[in-house]
Amino acid sequence: MFLSVIIPVYNCEAYLGQCLQSLLDQDIPYSDYEILCIDDGSRDGSAAVVRQFMEQHSNIFLLEHANQGVSASRNTGLFAARGDYVWFVDSDDFVRPGVLASLRRAAQSGAWDRLTFGGYQFTDQLTQEEEALSRRGQLPINTPWQDAVVWRNLLRRSFLLEKGLSFRYPQLTHGEDGLFLYEVIQAAPSTLSLEDVVYFYRVHSGSAETSLDPAVSRKRLHSHIDVLKILEGYYAAGKTDTITANKIMANLWNTLYEISTLPAAQSRAALEELKKAGLFPFRRPEKCDLTSSYMTQRQDLIGRTFDWLCMHLHTAPGFALMVFLQRLRSRKHP
Repeated sequence: MFLSVIIPVYNCEAYLGQCLQSLLDQDIPYSDYEILCIDDGSRDGSAAVVRQFMEQHSNIFLLEHANQGVSASRNTGLFAARGDYVWFVDSDDFVRPGVLASLRRAAQSGAWDRLTFGGYQFTDQLTQEEEALSRRGQLPINTPWQDAVVWRNLLRRSFLLEKGLSFRYPQLTHGEDGLFLYEVIQAAPSTLSLEDVVYFYRVHSGSAETSLDPAVSRKRLHSHIDVLKILEGYYAAGKTDTITANKIMANLWNTLYEISTLPAAQSRAALEELKKAGLFPFRRPEKCDLTSSYMTQRQDLIGRTFDWLCMHLHTAPGFALMVFLQRLRSRKHP
């Protein structure tokens, strides 16, 4: 079997059908790939959606467990998978129809442990223009972080198992896939990169990444700080390579930007936690060669200025300036 698609499922009834249908609208036999849906204790009709698809499609399977988080769900899928490759897909996203045959040919073109490909990020629903561009194969890749998201990767299952690679930090609610991929890359997989848009990543108001709920924001921030502590532990233990240095800085800039948007009391508390961990102010590692923060896609003067400021957030003056700008912005747009 070529592929196991692993989908963590949690309260995603509204989008799950589109996700599953996109994985069925493919150009290889069902016998050559399986779709493993891991229901993480959903409280809506997500499991029922999967069962409806299972009635008509023999390659869809439902695994259920009590709520444990996305990392545990992905591990459940990984250890149950039978495919030569695994693909971690999010339940509110979808993939390009008729793409699996070309991915299989690419995977079989060499002894590749990892295939990477392009993704397209959109808000809620594709527009008519985006759908037209997609049909013509002209959508641009607008997700530059292939080493931070699992869904832009096909990974050889035997490579992961031989290297003992899995989602080892179940306490993480955010940033867990970037940390997992960091550990994958440290194991030096043979990698083939494809310049095609294969995956469609949905941004919507109900997602954990965009939620403004204070409890969700706190959990997200603490998870990002935990990721930083783990990465800094690798660095302190001798992993002083460019990949580790870049990973620390990119995560630190993103975390500090989020802290800069918080109310003053929360911002001070989060910053104090980083200080105790030795992560702020922080000296940029010599081997860090990032020339962009990747926190904006704008290329005009405003975008370049914002990018420059983000790349100095690890310094006390840079962070203070960002906080000032955030406070100024909030007064103009209460």
